[in-house]
Amino acid sequence: MPSIEDRLRKRLIWMTSDEEMLDLARDSLPAEWSLTAALAVEDFDDWQEILLHRFLVLDLGDPAIDHAVIDEIRREHQLNIPIFCYGGSEEDRLAARSARADRFFNQDEILQKLPEFVRQFSW
Repeated sequence: MPSIEDRLRKRLIWMTSDEEMLDLARDSLPAEWSLTAALAVEDFDDWQEILLHRFLVLDLGDPAIDHAVIDEIRREHQLNIPIFCYGGSEEDRLAARSARADRFFNQDEILQKLPEFVRQFSW
């Protein structure tokens, strides 16, 4: 069972295999925030570990990521973590929207939006 301190840590999940994007995202975060890189829900020891993160950013244009991950998070595990997607085709976005992803951005927008997300989820 996670401690209260562990639950209050400021962290996010970023799903991409693009190491350059991960480095840029990490460099954009305030010191008190951490980024967990993943490609699938199975990368976590337990689905409850996902809930220790404030939000999730998903690269829809990454062929290493199965877009069914959104459906798995929402329907299978019934988690209500905010999911922000970027990149991908219009078809990818429609599928992600149907699986109940929250917001969509172009690849060049997502890093610009990161400070806004950090402010919103800094409670």
